Amino acid sequence: MDYFQLLRAHQGYLERIALAMLGNRPDAEDALQEAALAGYRHFDQLRGGEHAFGAWMRRILIRQCRQILESRRRTFPVDDLVAYLPDTAPGPDAESTAIWEMVACLSDHLRPVVVLRYMLDLSQQEVAEELGIPVGTVKSRLGKALQLIRAMEEEGRRAVR
Repeated sequence: MDYFQLLRAHQGYLERIALAMLGNRPDAEDALQEAALAGYRHFDQLRGGEHAFGAWMRRILIRQCRQILESRRRTFPVDDLVAYLPDTAPGPDAESTAIWEMVACLSDHLRPVVVLRYMLDLSQQEVAEELGIPVGTVKSRLGKALQLIRAMEEEGRRAVR
């Protein structure tokens, strides 16, 4: 297979990662475009053939997402992410969507850790490697994120009562 066939085969997967990490479609599209270009430029460096392509492109994309998060510290429209989450969340039920809505509200330094750990099911060590941060930082950010999600969930329950 050539580069473009492989990229098309992984496009949906990569789009979900970018959108979940960045929280809005314009930034996700920027990251995808930059990652696709970087992948094309370095395709000759891919080891393991087409079987390794998905993981290789994921690492390139995550690097691009990190650069965008570092350079564009701003808020994002939650509705854009929520509309896309049923395809990425563990299940399309209301509870799952509500949890991903809360994830979308997390800050730029907490959201990517949660996405990589729970959406992509990476280990804490793998999350640390992907984001270039210590494992201890991953653990503390996950703890903080889960604490915030629980607080949002509790606040939502109080609002319904």
